Amino acid sequence: MRRLLVATDFSPAARTAFEYTLQLAAHLQAEVHLLFINKVVSAETSLPEQHRRALIERDNREYGKKLQRWARHYPDQPREYVAAPNLHFHVRPGKAASGIIQAASELQVEAIVLGGREKHNIREHLFGSVTTQLIGRSPCPMLIIPEKARYQKLQSIALAVDITLSEERVFQQLKEVAKPLEASVQPFFVNMLPGEQDKIKLEQLDANGQRIDMVRDREITSGITYYLEQNQVQMLAMYIPRRAFHEHLLHGHLLRYMAWHTPLPLLLMRE
Repeated sequence: MRRLLVATDFSPAARTAFEYTLQLAAHLQAEVHLLFINKVVSAETSLPEQHRRALIERDNREYGKKLQRWARHYPDQPREYVAAPNLHFHVRPGKAASGIIQAASELQVEAIVLGGREKHNIREHLFGSVTTQLIGRSPCPMLIIPEKARYQKLQSIALAVDITLSEERVFQQLKEVAKPLEASVQPFFVNMLPGEQDKIKLEQLDANGQRIDMVRDREITSGITYYLEQNQVQMLAMYIPRRAFHEHLLHGHLLRYMAWHTPLPLLLMRE
């Protein structure tokens, strides 16, 4: 990943994601594009077009200055990483999710980084947050950073797999991401079969010479959490095919749950 897009709303969660990305980019020698979507101007449709454009330009200039001030102030950041990445600033008008998607496509970034807040309001529970709106629509992988996360050098990435699907391609893609970080990729899956639950909780299997770990649990979310607690990993990766995304959207909201509750940075690989 040589070009990363960080979307910010100036919140503490966005601050955490930005700080994490700066340090990740320093190890990857990657560009960082910091993006703010000016959502207010989208509501000013009653103004004459000329005045509306002038308002957008004025607001974008002010937000651009605020964005640069905000980027220079990151107290939790170790000094050696401050000047490492090639940092670019972008302010665009429009709706948050669609604006992020458009910017990601135009800038040809290789990942979108978002901060995951600890608490969510009732509107987000009903209609979804910007993060959940992007899942399934993002043109590239998404990296979601929990609000309390702090950067740790990546040594191992846990890949949650569905053994009923062919995921060799995404496994190889993730290995390419991990290679410049000198990190390993460890696949695992959650076995929810009722007849298996009285056996060993965590077991190592061999699949054509590749180690794959199995967790026995009655729920996939608690099985994933258990695996992360039992292993020294610094990132969780998941691959959700489009058809599975719609299934989970209707049955349990797996992706939204993981995006909101993941204890580790979560990398969502797209189909």
